[in-house]
Parts: sequence; structure tokens; C-alpha cells
Amino acid sequence: MDIDVLLGAGGIFLLRVVGNMLTTVRMVMIVRGQKLPSFLLANAEALIFALALASVVTNLGNIWNLTAYCLGYAIGGYLGLELEGRFIQRFVSVHIISPRLSHDIAVAIRGAGFGATEGWGQGAEGWVGSVTVVVGHQEVKNVLKIVQSVDPQAFVTMEELRKISRGYFRFARPER
Repeated sequence: MDIDVLLGAGGIFLLRVVGNMLTTVRMVMIVRGQKLPSFLLANAEALIFALALASVVTNLGNIWNLTAYCLGYAIGGYLGLELEGRFIQRFVSVHIISPRLSHDIAVAIRGAGFGATEGWGQGAEGWVGSVTVVVGHQEVKNVLKIVQSVDPQAFVTMEELRKISRGYFRFARPER
């Protein structure tokens, strides 16, 4: 095996990993309406794609280059999702409906340091209480555990928010 062949395949692999990671992050920015950062990432992504593809297309008989290209793409997508999940702050609105325990849910959520807004509405079988909580996406599991511990029958919906302005957030609160 020629070292140049392996180095070339390794370069293609790294280009595809980085390129697909950029693609994943750029898609998140597009959804959020972040035009300039997504524009800049698209330029870098296109350059990386062209370099990697040119390296493969010039010698389609090289199985190492083809394999590196495919594996780099797959691993880049996975790592891009990991990167997005850990480093890009997203906010989620968690809406909880409970016929009898909504106030208890709100108290438990506030006790854990989150903000909670309570309301009332008419459901199919009468009045129900509702609680709305806006948290970072990393905190959703914690909120769901709290809800489950108070009312396992609560109806819960979640939606990702594009932007937020002001409010009560645990990470913004000074430590006591």
C-alpha cells in the first residue's frame, strides 16, 4: 500500500467530515434566520465539497478515495449533530396540560429553578390547568422528569423557538 494513497484518502475523509459538519450547522442557522453566518458557512462548505469531490472524480478507480468520501460524509453528519446539540443554544417551549395537578407541576418546576407560567382553559371534559416553560434544549429532559413525577398523565407538547426576548432563565440567575 502506497503511503500517498492513504494520505490522499485521509485528506478526502477529513474534508468530508468538516464539510458535512458545516452543512449541519448551516441548516440550523438557516432555520433560525441567521443569514450572514449561513452565507459564510455555505461558501466554506462549497469549497470543501469541490476539493473533496475533485479528488475522488479524478480517479474513480481508487476504492480508498471512494470509501473515505462516503465514510467522511456519514461521520461528518453525525459529528455535526453532536456539535449542534452541545454548542448551539436552542430554546424549547414546553406546554403542559393537567386537569387537576397543573399548579403542583408549576410549583415543582419553579422549585427546580425554572420559570413557569400558569393558565386555565376549557378542555373536552371541563376546566384544565396549563403550564408553559421555556428552557434551553438541554433542560427539556429535566422538565419532563419533573412533570412525570407530579402527574404521569399530563399532556405535554414541545416546540422549538426561533428567537426569544427577555424572560426568566435559570442560567441567567445569580448563584445564591
